[in-house]
Amino acid sequence: MTQRHVYFGIENLALNDQQKATLVDALKALGPKSHPSPACLMHWRISNNKDAAIFEALFDEDAITVDAIRQYLANVFNVNAGDIGDSITFVTLDSRQTAVVRYSYAGTDYLQLAVFGYAGGDWPTWDESGDEVRVYLAANREQWESEE
Repeated sequence: MTQRHVYFGIENLALNDQQKATLVDALKALGPKSHPSPACLMHWRISNNKDAAIFEALFDEDAITVDAIRQYLANVFNVNAGDIGDSITFVTLDSRQTAVVRYSYAGTDYLQLAVFGYAGGDWPTWDESGDEVRVYLAANREQWESEE
């Protein structure tokens, strides 16, 4: 089991408030329960409109694949994983491609997920994933920064 310290983000496309809260709480459990370095423990940030979240931790890389997240969604929402579809697009935010996965159920897109800096094959370093998420945050400043 290979561990990867990366950032991943989700964006709600059609989940209701209860489903969003359930999913965010469930995703918080993907990080390690303990670690000698606090930086490796789960950290998260919720967007101002509460429709997006970014998570950072030292993850088991097998837990954050397209198929693993599909199964995780099926378990969280008590549906058949085979009924959850996905479509993948690729974006480059800073210098690395990021796969953006849309998960759908019964013909409706419900969730978008991206592991920042990972497009399959070559995992980013913590710094590379961080660079990608910082460019994303800068490009979406209104959604993520408080007005204080």
